Amino acid sequence: MPFPLARLLLTLLLLCASPGWAVAPVPAGTIVLDDGIPSHQIDADIQVWMDTGSQATIASVAATPGKFETVPALSRLPLTARDTLWIRLRVLRVTGSPSAWSLNIPLPALESAVLYQRDAIRGWTAQSAGSSLAQADWSNKGLYPEFNLNLPSGAAQELYLQVRNFKPVSVPMRLISTPKRDLQRLWEFLSLGLMLGALLTMAMLSLIRYLEHRNPVDLKASLYGLLILTTVAQLNGVLGTFVWGPLPQWDDYAYSVIPVVAVGCALLFVRDLYALSNHYRRFDAFLSSTGWGTIASVLSYAVLDRFTAEWVSCIALLFATAIGLLATVLSWRSGALVGRWLILAYVPQFLGAMYLTADAFGLVPPLWGMRYLMSMSIAISVPIMVYALSQITHDRKALVVRANRLPTQDALTGLLTAEVFQTHLAGAVRRCIENREPVALVLVRVVNHEHIREVYGDTTAEQCLLRAVIKIQRILRDVDPAGRIDTAHFGLLMEGITTRKALTERMVQLIASGLIPLPGLEPEVTLQFQVACVMLHENPVAPERVLADLKDLLEGMSLRTRRPIRFLEPIPTQPAELQSTLDTV
Repeated sequence: MPFPLARLLLTLLLLCASPGWAVAPVPAGTIVLDDGIPSHQIDADIQVWMDTGSQATIASVAATPGKFETVPALSRLPLTARDTLWIRLRVLRVTGSPSAWSLNIPLPALESAVLYQRDAIRGWTAQSAGSSLAQADWSNKGLYPEFNLNLPSGAAQELYLQVRNFKPVSVPMRLISTPKRDLQRLWEFLSLGLMLGALLTMAMLSLIRYLEHRNPVDLKASLYGLLILTTVAQLNGVLGTFVWGPLPQWDDYAYSVIPVVAVGCALLFVRDLYALSNHYRRFDAFLSSTGWGTIASVLSYAVLDRFTAEWVSCIALLFATAIGLLATVLSWRSGALVGRWLILAYVPQFLGAMYLTADAFGLVPPLWGMRYLMSMSIAISVPIMVYALSQITHDRKALVVRANRLPTQDALTGLLTAEVFQTHLAGAVRRCIENREPVALVLVRVVNHEHIREVYGDTTAEQCLLRAVIKIQRILRDVDPAGRIDTAHFGLLMEGITTRKALTERMVQLIASGLIPLPGLEPEVTLQFQVACVMLHENPVAPERVLADLKDLLEGMSLRTRRPIRFLEPIPTQPAELQSTLDTV
């Protein structure tokens, strides 16, 4: 092969293998934006400059690039209320990437952020956002600062971000293409909407329970749910966007005040929920004082400077959360059944409060995503609290219902008393005669009850009666009346039983279940049932004597009979003689 031809082929091969040679090299520190990677978290080194006294303008800052120093992107920057932080970014949108891009700072509590971009006609253009500004003054209304980027294709451009805040802060920055950002914004609003909607539902549920039971604790639970709803909405910028828009001063302070008030009110609520005064009287009083003291700590914002008041509230928040966790542990140790669930609610909050305190001291690396975890841990406490309250309310209501039913129910078994069962029996007999409704009356006897009492004692005998009632209820419907007629005799009214065969099948199930040994007793103990039945629609015996007839039928059975199921037969009658009317004349 001739040398010139070989040289030409080698050149073409190198150009095909290395197309990047035809592209100008990218300067160090330049952020390259490509539609193939639609989201970019800035985590490399950035250039910053602290303007002490906040005297510099964008023109003077851009004219003196030597003032900037390189620091890690997510490092904590020592801001104060008098200083201004300037961040310089160099961004390049590659050729062939037509999507528009935006820069967002996912910190709803950031006081002020201004993005400066160079414009060929107007010089520098500015976009503003932050919690200290009204939403009408934001360039893009949203949950947190966001700015549109006007980037020429194929040419690097410098961006300057001006940040102001009353305390040190780490500034997370995300560059994202417009289609990707629209989808991300949709997911954010959907997630927050579901969370806030669930909290509102829990609060309304507690309010409905209060209207039904008139228990003040339910009303406090409703207010607690609304307060947690407010806290989550504030931490994520929802209130700042939709409620406090015209009130930027209140929105700025609400990020610090509302979480502290929520924790203090939570302590006052759990104090009523736990009722620790029964076992820990002094701690109960201390818990109340801590709750009110935590709420009062927000008054420091009125008498101290913002930075010092933030420290006071942060320490009060951590201390109150620790006391709440301790109260939950003490409630669990005192025997509360819902204690373990409440611990699950408080442990994440306590860990989150510890992180926030350590973050304020600069002891841990900043994580801007921690607010999502904090919001979730705070929100999950509401359904757990509502569940705990429903359990307590259910137990109290059960005691009230049981107390109200004492005149009509047997104290041991919970079945109807003999007098009340007799009333149900009279109504059943009347329906059988008038409407021919099929009703079966059954009298069940625990044959070996007396033997169990003599051998194992009264306690075991009562347990056996309770087990017998459980077995009897398994063959009954919820609407079938059952009563305790005597010590070991139980009466059952079973409606809808039309044939003796259907009734016998159920009684066989009852007798067979009694032969299963009772668990936990040594030696094994079984229950021996005998049953006397009558089909009232076939044999409408008077209700005043039908139970006595069935009891006599049971007494006539042997203890070891092979026929433990007997039916009460109708009394045989003789035909009456007919007399002719002529005989009577």
